[in-house]
Amino acid sequence: MTTKNARSPKTIFSNTWWCLKFVYRSSPWLFNAIIFFQILASVTPFIRNKYFAKLIDLIVYRPQNNWINYFTIFALLLTLSSIFLFIQSQLSRILDTKLQAFLRTSFINKVSHLDYQHLEGKDTGNLISKVDEEFGWRTRETVSDVSTIFANMVSLSTVTVILLPKFPILWLLLLLSQIPQYLVKSHWIQKDWQLHEDNSEKNKLMWDFNYQLRNKNHIAELRINNAVDYIFQKYNDIFKFFTNGRVNLRTQQIPVEIGLIIFSTIIDGICLLTLIINTKNGLISIGLFTFYFQSITQTADFFRGLVYSSTGITENSYHIGNFRSIMNLKNVIPDGTKDMQLPSPPKIEFNDVSFKYPGSNRYIYRHLNLTINAGEEIAIVGANGAGKSTLIKLLCHFYEPTSGKILINDINLKDIKMDQWYPQLSYLAQEFNHYGNLNLRENVVLGNPKQIDDQKVLQALEKADAEFTKKYTNKLDTPLSQRYGGEEPSWGQMQKIAIARVFYRNSPIVILDEPTASIDAVSESKIFNGLYKQIHGKTLIIVSHRFSTVRNAQRIIVIDKGKIVEQGTHSSLIKQANLYAHSFHLQAKGYK
Repeated sequence: MTTKNARSPKTIFSNTWWCLKFVYRSSPWLFNAIIFFQILASVTPFIRNKYFAKLIDLIVYRPQNNWINYFTIFALLLTLSSIFLFIQSQLSRILDTKLQAFLRTSFINKVSHLDYQHLEGKDTGNLISKVDEEFGWRTRETVSDVSTIFANMVSLSTVTVILLPKFPILWLLLLLSQIPQYLVKSHWIQKDWQLHEDNSEKNKLMWDFNYQLRNKNHIAELRINNAVDYIFQKYNDIFKFFTNGRVNLRTQQIPVEIGLIIFSTIIDGICLLTLIINTKNGLISIGLFTFYFQSITQTADFFRGLVYSSTGITENSYHIGNFRSIMNLKNVIPDGTKDMQLPSPPKIEFNDVSFKYPGSNRYIYRHLNLTINAGEEIAIVGANGAGKSTLIKLLCHFYEPTSGKILINDINLKDIKMDQWYPQLSYLAQEFNHYGNLNLRENVVLGNPKQIDDQKVLQALEKADAEFTKKYTNKLDTPLSQRYGGEEPSWGQMQKIAIARVFYRNSPIVILDEPTASIDAVSESKIFNGLYKQIHGKTLIIVSHRFSTVRNAQRIIVIDKGKIVEQGTHSSLIKQANLYAHSFHLQAKGYK
Protein backbone atom coordinates (compact mmCIF):
# COMPACT_ATOMS: atom_id res chain seq x y z
CA MET A 1 0.00 0.00 0.00
CA THR A 2 1.37 3.44 -0.95
CA THR A 3 1.83 6.18 1.62
CA LYS A 4 -0.89 8.25 -0.06
CA ASN A 5 -3.41 5.40 0.05
CA ALA A 6 -2.49 4.48 3.63
CA ARG A 7 -3.36 7.94 4.95
CA SER A 8 -6.53 8.50 2.91
CA PRO A 9 -9.71 8.89 5.03
CA LYS A 10 -11.30 6.01 3.13
CA THR A 11 -8.43 3.66 4.02
CA ILE A 12 -8.32 4.80 7.64
CA PHE A 13 -12.06 4.25 8.01
CA SER A 14 -11.85 0.88 6.23
CA ASN A 15 -9.00 -0.35 8.46
CA THR A 16 -10.74 0.84 11.61
CA TRP A 17 -14.05 -0.76 10.64
CA TRP A 18 -12.25 -4.03 9.81
CA CYS A 19 -10.51 -3.86 13.19
CA LEU A 20 -13.80 -3.38 15.06
CA LYS A 21 -15.44 -6.31 13.25
CA PHE A 22 -12.40 -8.45 14.03
CA VAL A 23 -12.50 -7.47 17.72
CA TYR A 24 -16.27 -8.03 17.87
CA ARG A 25 -15.67 -11.69 16.99
CA SER A 26 -13.62 -12.13 20.16
CA SER A 27 -16.69 -11.60 22.41
CA PRO A 28 -19.91 -10.18 20.85
CA TRP A 29 -21.92 -10.04 24.10
CA LEU A 30 -19.11 -8.25 25.95
CA PHE A 31 -18.71 -5.77 23.12
CA ASN A 32 -22.43 -4.94 23.17
CA ALA A 33 -22.53 -4.69 26.97
CA ILE A 34 -19.68 -2.16 26.94
CA ILE A 35 -21.55 0.02 24.43
CA PHE A 36 -24.71 -0.09 26.56
CA PHE A 37 -22.99 0.95 29.80
CA GLN A 38 -20.88 3.51 27.96
CA ILE A 39 -24.03 5.30 26.81
CA LEU A 40 -25.35 5.33 30.37
CA ALA A 41 -22.00 6.50 31.76
CA SER A 42 -21.84 9.32 29.16
CA VAL A 43 -25.37 10.71 29.58
CA THR A 44 -25.85 10.41 33.36
CA PRO A 45 -23.26 13.12 34.36
CA PHE A 46 -25.17 15.84 32.46
CA ILE A 47 -28.45 15.00 34.16
CA ARG A 48 -26.52 14.94 37.46
CA ASN A 49 -24.97 18.38 36.74
CA LYS A 50 -28.40 19.81 35.89
CA TYR A 51 -29.77 18.76 39.27
CA PHE A 52 -26.61 20.07 40.95
CA ALA A 53 -27.21 23.49 39.35
CA LYS A 54 -30.83 23.53 40.56
CA LEU A 55 -29.67 22.51 44.03
CA ILE A 56 -27.26 25.47 44.15
CA ASP A 57 -29.95 27.90 43.02
CA LEU A 58 -32.34 26.61 45.69
CA ILE A 59 -29.72 27.08 48.39
CA VAL A 60 -28.68 30.56 47.18
CA TYR A 61 -31.99 32.09 46.08
CA ARG A 62 -34.70 30.09 47.89
CA PRO A 63 -33.15 28.55 51.01
CA GLN A 64 -36.59 28.14 52.61
CA ASN A 65 -37.73 25.73 49.88
CA ASN A 66 -37.42 21.97 50.24
CA TRP A 67 -34.09 21.22 48.59
CA ILE A 68 -33.77 17.72 50.07
CA ASN A 69 -35.51 16.11 47.06
CA TYR A 70 -33.00 17.61 44.62
CA PHE A 71 -30.16 16.56 46.89
CA THR A 72 -31.48 12.97 47.02
CA ILE A 73 -31.85 12.80 43.23
CA PHE A 74 -28.39 14.34 42.78
CA ALA A 75 -26.84 11.80 45.17
CA LEU A 76 -28.62 8.94 43.38
CA LEU A 77 -27.40 10.15 39.96
CA LEU A 78 -23.88 10.59 41.35
CA THR A 79 -23.94 6.98 42.57
CA LEU A 80 -25.38 5.63 39.33
CA SER A 81 -22.86 7.58 37.27
CA SER A 82 -19.99 6.04 39.24
CA ILE A 83 -21.50 2.53 39.01
CA PHE A 84 -22.05 2.78 35.24
CA LEU A 85 -18.53 4.07 34.73
CA PHE A 86 -17.08 1.31 36.92
CA ILE A 87 -19.01 -1.45 35.12
CA GLN A 88 -18.01 -0.07 31.72
CA SER A 89 -14.37 0.13 32.86
CA GLN A 90 -14.35 -3.41 34.25
CA LEU A 91 -16.01 -4.86 31.15
CA SER A 92 -13.43 -3.05 29.00
CA ARG A 93 -10.61 -4.62 31.03
CA ILE A 94 -12.15 -8.07 30.65
CA LEU A 95 -12.51 -7.51 26.90
CA ASP A 96 -8.90 -6.34 26.70
CA THR A 97 -7.71 -9.51 28.45
CA LYS A 98 -9.76 -11.75 26.16
CA LEU A 99 -8.69 -9.70 23.17
CA GLN A 100 -4.98 -10.16 23.88
CA ALA A 101 -5.38 -13.93 23.70
CA PHE A 102 -7.70 -13.76 20.68
CA LEU A 103 -5.33 -11.52 18.71
CA ARG A 104 -2.21 -13.56 19.41
CA THR A 105 -3.81 -16.93 18.70
CA SER A 106 -5.48 -15.62 15.52
CA PHE A 107 -2.18 -14.19 14.26
CA ILE A 108 -0.14 -17.31 15.03
CA ASN A 109 -2.82 -19.56 13.57
CA LYS A 110 -2.86 -17.52 10.36
CA VAL A 111 0.91 -17.36 9.93
CA SER A 112 1.42 -21.05 10.72
CA HIS A 113 -1.08 -22.02 8.00
CA LEU A 114 0.40 -19.83 5.27
CA ASP A 115 1.99 -21.44 2.25
CA TYR A 116 5.65 -22.34 2.61
CA GLN A 117 6.54 -19.92 -0.18
CA HIS A 118 4.81 -17.09 1.72
CA LEU A 119 7.09 -17.71 4.71
CA GLU A 120 10.16 -18.11 2.50
CA GLY A 121 9.40 -14.94 0.51
CA LYS A 122 10.88 -11.55 1.33
CA ASP A 123 7.68 -9.48 1.14
CA THR A 124 5.63 -11.62 3.52
CA GLY A 125 8.65 -11.95 5.83
CA ASN A 126 8.96 -8.17 6.04
CA LEU A 127 5.23 -7.82 6.64
CA ILE A 128 5.24 -10.38 9.46
CA SER A 129 8.26 -8.68 11.02
CA LYS A 130 6.51 -5.29 10.99
CA VAL A 131 3.23 -6.64 12.32
CA ASP A 132 4.51 -9.01 15.01
CA GLU A 133 6.03 -6.15 16.98
CA GLU A 134 2.96 -3.94 17.32
CA PHE A 135 -0.29 -5.46 16.05
CA GLY A 136 -1.58 -6.48 19.52
CA TRP A 137 -1.39 -3.19 21.34
CA ARG A 138 -2.23 -1.17 18.22
CA THR A 139 -5.48 -3.08 17.78
CA ARG A 140 -6.39 -2.77 21.45
CA GLU A 141 -5.54 0.94 21.41
CA THR A 142 -7.77 1.43 18.37
CA VAL A 143 -10.64 -0.18 20.26
CA SER A 144 -9.96 2.16 23.16
CA ASP A 145 -9.84 5.19 20.84
CA VAL A 146 -13.07 4.23 19.10
CA SER A 147 -14.68 3.69 22.50
CA THR A 148 -13.52 7.16 23.58
CA ILE A 149 -14.86 8.71 20.38
CA PHE A 150 -18.20 6.98 20.86
CA ALA A 151 -18.45 8.17 24.47
CA ASN A 152 -17.42 11.69 23.49
CA MET A 153 -19.94 11.76 20.64
CA VAL A 154 -22.74 10.70 22.98
CA SER A 155 -21.65 13.29 25.54
CA LEU A 156 -21.16 15.93 22.87
CA SER A 157 -24.65 15.33 21.49
CA THR A 158 -26.06 15.77 24.99
CA VAL A 159 -24.07 18.89 25.78
CA THR A 160 -24.91 20.39 22.38
CA VAL A 161 -28.59 20.21 23.22
CA ILE A 162 -27.78 22.08 26.45
CA LEU A 163 -25.23 24.62 25.19
CA LEU A 164 -26.11 25.38 21.57
CA PRO A 165 -29.45 27.20 22.18
CA LYS A 166 -27.91 29.55 24.77
CA PHE A 167 -24.31 29.99 23.60
CA PRO A 168 -24.05 28.92 19.92
CA ILE A 169 -20.99 31.13 19.26
CA LEU A 170 -19.04 29.59 22.14
CA TRP A 171 -19.95 26.07 20.97
CA LEU A 172 -18.76 26.86 17.43
CA LEU A 173 -15.61 28.52 18.76
CA LEU A 174 -14.75 25.44 20.81
CA LEU A 175 -15.25 23.25 17.74
CA LEU A 176 -13.15 25.40 15.40
CA SER A 177 -10.34 25.69 17.95
CA GLN A 178 -9.70 21.93 17.70
CA ILE A 179 -9.16 21.88 13.92
CA PRO A 180 -5.53 23.11 14.16
CA GLN A 181 -4.95 20.49 16.88
CA TYR A 182 -6.18 17.72 14.58
CA LEU A 183 -4.20 18.87 11.53
CA VAL A 184 -0.95 19.26 13.47
CA LYS A 185 -1.22 15.93 15.26
CA SER A 186 -2.15 14.11 12.04
CA HIS A 187 0.93 15.58 10.36
CA TRP A 188 3.34 14.34 13.02
CA ILE A 189 1.68 10.94 13.32
CA GLN A 190 2.11 10.44 9.57
CA LYS A 191 5.78 11.41 9.90
CA ASP A 192 6.28 8.86 12.69
CA TRP A 193 4.64 6.09 10.67
CA GLN A 194 6.70 6.98 7.61
CA LEU A 195 9.89 6.55 9.67
CA HIS A 196 8.74 3.04 10.61
CA GLU A 197 7.50 2.10 7.13
CA ASP A 198 10.50 3.41 5.15
CA ASN A 199 12.90 1.50 7.36
CA SER A 200 11.19 -1.89 7.62
CA GLU A 201 14.39 -3.65 6.51
CA LYS A 202 16.32 -2.00 9.36
CA ASN A 203 13.56 -2.99 11.78
CA LYS A 204 13.74 -6.63 10.66
CA LEU A 205 17.54 -6.60 11.02
CA MET A 206 17.25 -5.16 14.53
CA TRP A 207 14.91 -7.93 15.68
CA ASP A 208 17.13 -10.59 14.12
CA PHE A 209 20.14 -9.19 16.00
CA ASN A 210 18.00 -9.10 19.13
CA TYR A 211 17.30 -12.84 18.73
CA GLN A 212 20.94 -13.69 18.00
CA LEU A 213 22.11 -11.85 21.13
CA ARG A 214 19.78 -13.99 23.28
CA ASN A 215 20.09 -17.39 21.61
CA LYS A 216 22.58 -19.73 23.30
CA ASN A 217 23.83 -21.30 20.06
CA HIS A 218 24.63 -17.91 18.60
CA ILE A 219 26.11 -16.62 21.85
CA ALA A 220 28.47 -19.60 22.16
CA GLU A 221 30.09 -18.84 18.81
CA LEU A 222 30.03 -15.07 19.28
CA ARG A 223 31.75 -15.30 22.68
CA ILE A 224 34.50 -17.60 21.48
CA ASN A 225 35.11 -15.26 18.54
CA ASN A 226 34.87 -12.14 20.72
CA ALA A 227 32.12 -11.03 18.35
CA VAL A 228 29.34 -10.27 20.87
CA ASP A 229 30.20 -6.56 20.92
CA TYR A 230 30.32 -6.52 17.12
CA ILE A 231 26.74 -7.84 16.77
CA PHE A 232 25.59 -5.74 19.73
CA GLN A 233 26.98 -2.62 18.05
CA LYS A 234 25.00 -3.40 14.90
CA TYR A 235 21.86 -3.87 17.01
CA ASN A 236 22.57 -0.68 18.97
CA ASP A 237 23.21 1.38 15.83
CA ILE A 238 19.81 0.49 14.39
CA PHE A 239 18.10 1.01 17.76
CA LYS A 240 19.73 4.43 18.01
CA PHE A 241 18.65 5.23 14.46
CA PHE A 242 14.98 4.71 15.34
CA THR A 243 15.35 6.39 18.75
CA ASN A 244 17.06 9.48 17.31
CA GLY A 245 14.51 9.65 14.50
CA ARG A 246 11.61 9.66 16.93
CA VAL A 247 13.37 12.07 19.32
CA ASN A 248 13.91 14.49 16.43
CA LEU A 249 10.24 14.30 15.52
CA ARG A 250 9.21 14.96 19.14
CA THR A 251 11.64 17.89 19.37
CA GLN A 252 10.29 19.49 16.21
CA GLN A 253 6.76 19.29 17.65
CA ILE A 254 7.52 21.25 20.83
CA PRO A 255 7.20 24.87 19.50
CA VAL A 256 3.97 24.09 17.62
CA GLU A 257 2.46 22.25 20.60
CA ILE A 258 3.24 25.17 22.92
CA GLY A 259 1.49 27.50 20.47
CA LEU A 260 -1.57 25.24 20.42
CA ILE A 261 -1.67 25.13 24.24
CA ILE A 262 -1.64 28.96 24.39
CA PHE A 263 -4.34 29.14 21.70
CA SER A 264 -6.55 26.62 23.55
CA THR A 265 -6.11 28.51 26.84
CA ILE A 266 -7.21 31.78 25.19
CA ILE A 267 -10.38 30.09 23.87
CA ASP A 268 -11.17 28.70 27.34
CA GLY A 269 -10.62 32.18 28.79
CA ILE A 270 -13.04 33.76 26.30
CA CYS A 271 -15.70 31.19 27.24
CA LEU A 272 -15.23 31.80 30.98
CA LEU A 273 -15.31 35.56 30.52
CA THR A 274 -18.58 35.30 28.56
CA LEU A 275 -20.19 33.33 31.40
CA ILE A 276 -18.97 35.81 34.04
CA ILE A 277 -20.43 38.75 32.10
CA ASN A 278 -23.77 36.95 31.66
CA THR A 279 -23.89 36.18 35.39
CA LYS A 280 -23.02 39.75 36.43
CA ASN A 281 -25.74 41.07 34.09
CA GLY A 282 -28.29 38.72 35.68
CA LEU A 283 -28.85 36.70 32.51
CA ILE A 284 -28.02 33.43 34.24
CA SER A 285 -28.08 32.33 37.86
CA ILE A 286 -25.15 31.08 39.93
CA GLY A 287 -26.41 27.52 39.51
CA LEU A 288 -26.69 27.91 35.75
CA PHE A 289 -23.23 29.55 35.68
CA THR A 290 -21.89 26.38 37.32
CA PHE A 291 -23.87 24.18 34.94
CA TYR A 292 -22.80 26.01 31.77
CA PHE A 293 -19.21 26.32 32.95
CA GLN A 294 -19.05 22.56 33.52
CA SER A 295 -20.70 21.99 30.14
CA ILE A 296 -18.29 24.33 28.31
CA THR A 297 -15.27 22.79 30.03
CA GLN A 298 -16.52 19.32 29.19
CA THR A 299 -17.30 20.38 25.61
CA ALA A 300 -13.70 21.49 25.18
CA ASP A 301 -12.57 18.22 26.69
CA PHE A 302 -14.88 16.25 24.38
CA PHE A 303 -13.63 18.06 21.28
CA ARG A 304 -10.06 17.60 22.47
CA GLY A 305 -10.75 13.92 23.15
CA LEU A 306 -12.16 13.51 19.65
CA VAL A 307 -8.99 15.05 18.20
CA TYR A 308 -6.63 12.89 20.24
CA SER A 309 -8.61 9.70 19.60
CA SER A 310 -9.03 10.47 15.90
CA THR A 311 -5.32 11.08 15.42
CA GLY A 312 -4.63 7.93 17.45
CA ILE A 313 -6.89 5.96 15.11
CA THR A 314 -5.10 7.50 12.13
CA GLU A 315 -1.72 6.43 13.51
CA ASN A 316 -2.88 2.94 14.42
CA SER A 317 -4.63 2.51 11.08
CA TYR A 318 -1.28 2.40 9.29
CA HIS A 319 -0.17 -0.56 11.42
CA ILE A 320 -3.58 -2.23 11.43
CA GLY A 321 -3.47 -2.05 7.64
CA ASN A 322 -0.39 -4.29 7.74
CA PHE A 323 -2.06 -6.66 10.23
CA ARG A 324 -5.13 -6.75 8.00
CA SER A 325 -2.94 -7.57 4.99
CA ILE A 326 -1.55 -10.63 6.77
CA MET A 327 -4.94 -11.83 8.00
CA ASN A 328 -6.30 -11.45 4.45
CA LEU A 329 -3.39 -13.24 2.77
CA LYS A 330 -4.55 -16.04 0.53
CA ASN A 331 -2.49 -19.17 0.08
CA VAL A 332 -0.87 -19.26 -3.33
CA ILE A 333 -1.34 -23.00 -3.74
CA PRO A 334 -5.04 -23.95 -3.70
CA ASP A 335 -6.08 -27.25 -2.22
CA GLY A 336 -6.92 -30.04 -4.64
CA THR A 337 -10.18 -31.93 -4.90
CA LYS A 338 -9.09 -35.52 -5.56
CA ASP A 339 -8.60 -38.27 -2.99
CA MET A 340 -5.75 -40.77 -2.81
CA GLN A 341 -5.71 -44.40 -1.84
CA LEU A 342 -3.69 -45.13 1.28
CA PRO A 343 -1.24 -46.40 2.31
CA SER A 344 0.46 -47.96 -0.76
CA PRO A 345 3.44 -45.97 -2.09
CA PRO A 346 2.51 -44.36 -5.42
CA LYS A 347 4.40 -43.95 -8.66
CA ILE A 348 5.90 -40.43 -8.94
CA GLU A 349 6.61 -38.73 -12.28
CA PHE A 350 8.17 -35.36 -13.00
CA ASN A 351 6.80 -34.73 -16.48
CA ASP A 352 8.60 -31.94 -18.44
CA VAL A 353 8.89 -29.84 -15.26
CA SER A 354 10.41 -26.37 -15.41
CA PHE A 355 10.66 -24.24 -12.29
CA LYS A 356 11.87 -20.84 -11.13
CA TYR A 357 11.19 -19.31 -7.72
CA PRO A 358 8.54 -16.55 -7.56
CA GLY A 359 10.10 -13.18 -8.36
CA SER A 360 13.19 -14.77 -9.92
CA ASN A 361 14.12 -14.99 -13.60
CA ARG A 362 16.55 -17.89 -13.11
CA TYR A 363 15.24 -21.36 -13.83
CA ILE A 364 16.31 -24.08 -11.41
CA TYR A 365 14.93 -26.77 -13.74
CA ARG A 366 14.10 -26.78 -17.43
CA HIS A 367 12.11 -29.69 -18.89
CA LEU A 368 12.99 -32.12 -16.11
CA ASN A 369 11.75 -35.69 -16.54
CA LEU A 370 12.11 -38.19 -13.73
CA THR A 371 10.16 -41.28 -12.71
CA ILE A 372 10.31 -42.78 -9.21
CA ASN A 373 8.66 -46.16 -9.14
CA ALA A 374 6.49 -47.31 -6.24
CA GLY A 375 8.65 -48.77 -3.47
CA GLU A 376 11.92 -47.69 -5.10
CA GLU A 377 14.93 -46.62 -3.05
CA ILE A 378 16.65 -43.70 -4.73
CA ALA A 379 19.36 -41.23 -3.77
CA ILE A 380 19.80 -37.75 -5.17
CA VAL A 381 23.33 -36.32 -5.20
CA GLY A 382 24.93 -33.20 -6.58
CA ALA A 383 26.85 -30.08 -5.69
CA ASN A 384 25.37 -27.30 -3.56
CA GLY A 385 22.89 -25.28 -5.61
CA ALA A 386 22.29 -28.09 -8.10
CA GLY A 387 18.57 -28.14 -7.26
CA LYS A 388 18.29 -31.18 -4.96
CA SER A 389 16.31 -29.50 -2.18
CA THR A 390 14.14 -27.67 -4.71
CA LEU A 391 13.13 -31.04 -6.12
CA ILE A 392 11.95 -32.07 -2.64
CA LYS A 393 10.03 -28.79 -2.18
CA LEU A 394 8.17 -29.43 -5.42
CA LEU A 395 7.38 -33.00 -4.40
CA CYS A 396 6.11 -31.77 -1.01
CA HIS A 397 3.90 -29.30 -2.89
CA PHE A 398 5.49 -26.31 -1.18
CA TYR A 399 5.74 -24.86 -4.69
CA GLU A 400 4.09 -25.69 -7.99
CA PRO A 401 6.05 -26.15 -11.24
CA THR A 402 6.30 -23.08 -13.45
CA SER A 403 5.37 -25.46 -16.26
CA GLY A 404 4.96 -29.20 -16.61
CA LYS A 405 3.35 -31.66 -14.19
CA ILE A 406 4.15 -33.80 -11.19
CA LEU A 407 2.03 -36.93 -11.46
CA ILE A 408 1.16 -39.19 -8.54
CA ASN A 409 -0.27 -42.44 -9.90
CA ASP A 410 -1.11 -40.47 -13.07
CA ILE A 411 -2.95 -37.75 -11.06
CA ASN A 412 -1.59 -34.20 -11.16
CA LEU A 413 -0.22 -33.41 -7.70
CA LYS A 414 -1.93 -29.99 -7.67
CA ASP A 415 -5.32 -31.75 -8.00
CA ILE A 416 -4.80 -33.95 -4.92
CA LYS A 417 -6.15 -32.86 -1.53
CA MET A 418 -3.34 -31.74 0.77
CA ASP A 419 -4.71 -33.78 3.67
CA GLN A 420 -4.63 -36.81 1.38
CA TRP A 421 -1.08 -36.21 0.12
CA TYR A 422 0.79 -35.30 3.30
CA PRO A 423 -0.08 -38.56 5.14
CA GLN A 424 1.85 -40.26 2.34
CA LEU A 425 5.05 -38.43 3.33
CA SER A 426 7.63 -38.69 6.10
CA TYR A 427 10.00 -35.76 5.71
CA LEU A 428 13.20 -34.92 7.56
CA ALA A 429 14.64 -31.61 6.38
CA GLN A 430 18.32 -30.74 6.32
CA GLU A 431 17.64 -28.06 8.94
CA PHE A 432 15.77 -30.45 11.22
CA ASN A 433 13.75 -29.18 14.14
CA HIS A 434 14.42 -29.69 17.84
CA TYR A 435 11.67 -28.92 20.34
CA GLY A 436 13.43 -28.22 23.64
CA ASN A 437 10.15 -27.13 25.23
CA LEU A 438 8.66 -30.62 24.67
CA ASN A 439 9.62 -33.90 26.32
CA LEU A 440 11.23 -36.87 24.57
CA ARG A 441 7.91 -38.60 23.91
CA GLU A 442 6.40 -35.48 22.35
CA ASN A 443 9.47 -34.89 20.18
CA VAL A 444 8.94 -38.32 18.63
CA VAL A 445 5.14 -38.44 18.42
CA LEU A 446 5.14 -35.16 16.49
CA GLY A 447 5.71 -37.53 13.58
CA ASN A 448 2.12 -38.68 14.03
CA PRO A 449 0.45 -36.79 16.92
CA LYS A 450 -2.95 -38.40 16.28
CA GLN A 451 -1.58 -41.74 17.52
CA ILE A 452 0.38 -41.75 20.79
CA ASP A 453 1.89 -45.11 21.66
CA ASP A 454 4.85 -45.32 24.07
CA GLN A 455 5.88 -48.73 22.77
CA LYS A 456 6.10 -47.40 19.23
CA VAL A 457 8.06 -44.38 20.51
CA LEU A 458 10.66 -46.69 22.07
CA GLN A 459 10.85 -48.75 18.89
CA ALA A 460 11.36 -45.63 16.79
CA LEU A 461 14.17 -44.44 19.09
CA GLU A 462 15.84 -47.85 18.85
CA LYS A 463 15.69 -47.81 15.05
CA ALA A 464 17.25 -44.32 15.07
CA ASP A 465 20.13 -45.60 17.27
CA ALA A 466 19.05 -43.22 20.06
CA GLU A 467 20.17 -45.60 22.82
CA PHE A 468 21.43 -42.62 24.84
CA THR A 469 17.83 -41.74 25.74
CA LYS A 470 17.61 -44.85 27.95
CA LYS A 471 19.87 -43.06 30.44
CA TYR A 472 17.44 -40.18 30.92
CA THR A 473 16.16 -40.13 34.50
CA ASN A 474 12.57 -39.33 33.54
CA LYS A 475 12.65 -41.55 30.44
CA LEU A 476 10.06 -40.40 27.87
CA ASP A 477 8.90 -37.57 30.15
CA THR A 478 12.31 -35.87 30.02
CA PRO A 479 12.24 -32.34 28.55
CA LEU A 480 14.90 -31.97 25.86
CA SER A 481 16.44 -28.77 27.20
CA GLN A 482 18.20 -27.83 30.42
CA ARG A 483 16.18 -24.62 30.27
CA TYR A 484 13.11 -26.72 31.13
CA GLY A 485 14.92 -28.84 33.73
CA GLY A 486 15.66 -31.72 31.35
CA GLU A 487 18.52 -33.08 29.28
CA GLU A 488 20.50 -31.21 26.64
CA PRO A 489 21.16 -33.60 23.72
CA SER A 490 24.10 -32.92 21.44
CA TRP A 491 23.36 -31.81 17.89
CA GLY A 492 23.99 -35.30 16.59
CA GLN A 493 21.72 -36.78 19.27
CA MET A 494 19.02 -34.28 18.35
CA GLN A 495 19.25 -35.47 14.75
CA LYS A 496 18.75 -39.09 15.86
CA ILE A 497 15.59 -38.06 17.73
CA ALA A 498 14.43 -36.27 14.58
CA ILE A 499 15.05 -39.46 12.58
CA ALA A 500 13.01 -41.37 15.19
CA ARG A 501 10.10 -39.09 14.24
CA VAL A 502 10.37 -40.37 10.69
CA PHE A 503 10.29 -44.00 11.87
CA TYR A 504 7.31 -43.23 14.12
CA ARG A 505 5.36 -41.63 11.26
CA ASN A 506 5.65 -44.80 9.16
CA SER A 507 4.43 -43.31 5.86
CA PRO A 508 4.61 -44.89 2.38
CA ILE A 509 7.12 -42.28 1.13
CA VAL A 510 10.20 -41.41 3.22
CA ILE A 511 12.15 -38.27 2.26
CA LEU A 512 15.46 -37.61 3.98
CA ASP A 513 17.37 -34.43 3.15
CA GLU A 514 20.94 -34.77 4.50
CA PRO A 515 19.64 -37.09 7.25
CA THR A 516 22.95 -37.94 8.94
CA ALA A 517 24.97 -34.76 8.47
CA SER A 518 25.57 -34.42 12.23
CA ILE A 519 25.89 -38.13 13.05
CA ASP A 520 29.07 -40.18 13.46
CA ALA A 521 29.95 -42.88 10.92
CA VAL A 522 29.16 -45.84 13.24
CA SER A 523 25.68 -44.50 14.05
CA GLU A 524 25.11 -43.66 10.40
CA SER A 525 25.84 -47.25 9.43
CA LYS A 526 23.47 -48.60 12.10
CA ILE A 527 20.69 -46.21 11.14
CA PHE A 528 20.85 -46.96 7.44
CA ASN A 529 21.21 -50.69 7.89
CA GLY A 530 18.00 -50.51 9.92
CA LEU A 531 16.42 -48.02 7.54
CA TYR A 532 16.80 -50.17 4.44
CA LYS A 533 15.26 -53.09 6.35
CA GLN A 534 12.38 -51.06 7.78
CA ILE A 535 11.37 -49.29 4.59
CA HIS A 536 10.88 -52.48 2.63
CA GLY A 537 7.89 -51.85 0.37
CA LYS A 538 8.12 -48.06 0.86
CA THR A 539 9.54 -45.38 -1.43
CA LEU A 540 12.79 -43.95 -0.05
CA ILE A 541 14.24 -40.67 -1.34
CA ILE A 542 17.58 -39.63 0.14
CA VAL A 543 19.34 -36.34 -0.57
CA SER A 544 22.94 -36.39 0.65
CA HIS A 545 26.53 -35.35 0.02
CA ARG A 546 27.88 -38.42 1.84
CA PHE A 547 28.45 -41.34 -0.50
CA SER A 548 28.44 -43.77 2.41
CA THR A 549 24.78 -42.76 2.87
CA VAL A 550 23.67 -43.18 -0.73
CA ARG A 551 25.79 -46.02 -2.14
CA ASN A 552 23.31 -48.77 -1.17
CA ALA A 553 20.36 -47.10 -2.88
CA GLN A 554 18.76 -49.03 -5.75
CA ARG A 555 19.23 -46.01 -8.01
CA ILE A 556 21.40 -42.94 -7.62
CA ILE A 557 20.42 -39.80 -9.52
CA VAL A 558 23.14 -37.21 -10.14
CA ILE A 559 21.92 -33.64 -10.64
CA ASP A 560 24.12 -30.88 -11.98
CA LYS A 561 22.90 -27.35 -12.74
CA GLY A 562 19.25 -28.43 -12.71
CA LYS A 563 19.72 -31.41 -15.02
CA ILE A 564 19.95 -35.14 -14.45
CA VAL A 565 23.39 -35.96 -15.82
CA GLU A 566 23.76 -39.54 -14.56
CA GLN A 567 21.72 -42.26 -12.92
CA GLY A 568 22.27 -45.86 -11.95
CA THR A 569 23.63 -48.03 -9.14
CA HIS A 570 26.74 -47.10 -7.26
CA SER A 571 28.85 -49.72 -9.04
CA SER A 572 27.58 -48.78 -12.51
CA LEU A 573 28.24 -45.09 -11.91
CA ILE A 574 31.75 -45.82 -10.69
CA LYS A 575 32.40 -47.76 -13.90
CA GLN A 576 31.17 -44.84 -16.03
CA ALA A 577 33.96 -42.71 -14.51
CA ASN A 578 32.06 -39.45 -14.88
CA LEU A 579 30.91 -36.81 -12.34
CA TYR A 580 29.69 -39.28 -9.70
CA ALA A 581 32.86 -41.37 -9.83
CA HIS A 582 35.05 -38.27 -9.73
CA SER A 583 33.18 -36.88 -6.69
CA PHE A 584 33.25 -40.27 -4.95
CA HIS A 585 37.01 -40.65 -5.36
CA LEU A 586 37.59 -37.10 -4.12
CA GLN A 587 35.60 -37.82 -0.97
CA ALA A 588 37.25 -41.21 -0.49
CA LYS A 589 40.67 -39.61 -0.86
CA GLY A 590 39.88 -37.40 2.12
CA TYR A 591 39.54 -40.51 4.32
CA LYS A 592 42.91 -41.97 3.29
